[in-house]
Amino acid sequence: MLSKAEKDFLIDLLEKGQSIPEDFRHKLFPVEHKEYELAYAGKMRREDLLADDDGSFPVPLQVEKIFNGAEHPAYDDGWKNMIVFGDNLQFLKTIYKNEDPLIKDTVKGKVKLVYIDPPFATSDDFQSKEGAKAYTDKKKGSEFIEYIRRRLILIREVLSDDGCIFVHLDWKKAHYIKVILDEVFGEAYFVNEIIWHYPDNFQGNVNGFANNHNVIFWYSKSGHYTANKVLIPLAKRTMRDKRVWSSEEKKLVSARDENGKLIYEEFTEKKADDVWDIGQSSTTKRTSTEFIDYPTQKPEELIRRIILAASSEGDIVMDCFAGSGTTAAVAEKLGRRWILCDIGKHPKKECSNYKNQNH
Repeated sequence: MLSKAEKDFLIDLLEKGQSIPEDFRHKLFPVEHKEYELAYAGKMRREDLLADDDGSFPVPLQVEKIFNGAEHPAYDDGWKNMIVFGDNLQFLKTIYKNEDPLIKDTVKGKVKLVYIDPPFATSDDFQSKEGAKAYTDKKKGSEFIEYIRRRLILIREVLSDDGCIFVHLDWKKAHYIKVILDEVFGEAYFVNEIIWHYPDNFQGNVNGFANNHNVIFWYSKSGHYTANKVLIPLAKRTMRDKRVWSSEEKKLVSARDENGKLIYEEFTEKKADDVWDIGQSSTTKRTSTEFIDYPTQKPEELIRRIILAASSEGDIVMDCFAGSGTTAAVAEKLGRRWILCDIGKHPKKECSNYKNQNH
């Protein structure tokens, strides 16, 4: 509430045509707090971010390369997959404003799945063994949290109403970003916490248990979203008796042949749960053909499960921390449309059958 002295002061300023001090912004436009939320230095109101009060503005997308013709045709409706070079906050604002002719009415509100693997607040610079700079991870503390939050706010704005986001993090800041995701997307729209366990990543002597996992948070924008069953190989084949529906007992019962013997089925796959054992050791990176010497590149199998779970063929998949480009490579193989953004100059992953337009 404003005091009488403050009201008189503001009235006097307005009558004189003078600007109102910044200190009065939150008194005139107070923030409505939720039941609980994360408070920290530098946290900006969502409305101010969307109004570009953070000093970051949408920028025109510039065509750098076009892959087209018989080998890389566009989709029937003219869509071309895109790799955008630049700051992802500006990129997201460009999509949000929906004015750039290259993407007008084709991206905003139509992105079905976003996967991001942002920096982990390690305070490091990452580069290839040849010295090519991939990206800088210097943000710490509240600066890192706000850096991620502002991008999450814009990502939610550009998602389709039935869209989802997967946010990949490690143990250092995941608990903070989980609270931010609850704020931005709503606690009710938290779908899963996925544990990516890489069991063959040995770590020698450590003070405590070895850190051999990352976490991936899955949130939906609404209660309507794609959640496909994803099958993964069983460690060994299993035999189980076949189950059939009994209309008399109104439940599944064991199937039997005409002689009353149980009928068995052989299984080589199972439905994936929320713990994924997908190896990624230094040896794997050296010997596998899918790795391109990008320092924090993730396995294709990891991204494949995410894309299969939360999208269908023809859906738009977006990654605005594109890094090695693995999201595009996997999306292409699975028949999804895709749009990527990254500010690093390290070469992106090659995919032999891109139908894309690089920006």
